Amino acid sequence: MKEQCKQIIYSYVDAETQLNAALTGEHSEYVALVLQLMRDAYREQVANGETTFTVAIAIDELLTNECPW
Repeated sequence: MKEQCKQIIYSYVDAETQLNAALTGEHSEYVALVLQLMRDAYREQVANGETTFTVAIAIDELLTNECPW
């Protein structure tokens, strides 16, 4: 499940973009939003005993609409 979450994060914000955000601040608000929402969803799903990581439609729509590129 952890690997699934990681891959979904990369589908929204790849590793290079995350690195650029950390180093230069470019798109840092969006990167932080993706990471926070995915971490919260992951923790909630683990606590509920889920074995497959999924992204809620509302989160997907929000991230898609907020995507700066």
